Parts: sequence; C-alpha cells; structure tokens
Amino acid sequence: MPLYAFRCQTCAHEFETLARFEETPECPACGAAQVERQLSLIARPAAGGDTGVGESCAAMAGGAPCAGCPALAD
Repeated sequence: MPLYAFRCQTCAHEFETLARFEETPECPACGAAQVERQLSLIARPAAGGDTGVGESCAAMAGGAPCAGCPALAD
C-alpha cells in the first residue's frame, strides 16, 4: 500500500497514512471522514548519490517540472 498525505477539511490537521487509492481514512485528530488527499512531491536523490539518469529535473529543486518529468508520467 502506498503512503498518502491528507488534510482534514474539518480541523485542518495534516497527516500521512498507508491507504489503498480507493480508501478514505478518518482524521486521527478529530475522527472526521472529510479528508482531502494532498499532492505529494517526489523525493530528491541523496547528496552525492548517482541517479543514473544525468541531470536532475527542476521540480526536484522546487521549480517547475520539465515536460518529460517522470513524476508526471502516467
């Protein structure tokens, strides 16, 4: 199961949890079921690490993603 980030629409609590795509967890702070899945960013490679793909995408440094960004691939 993937790790997803959520934000409670009732109390604004932000949390991460393991969930299937079709599941909607309850807020651990207030128990509300009105939570919104948040867009997660891809992890930046470790400093000095070799990604094996050449130059890093600008999105990895907080910029706009390039047109061929693997994070946006379907």
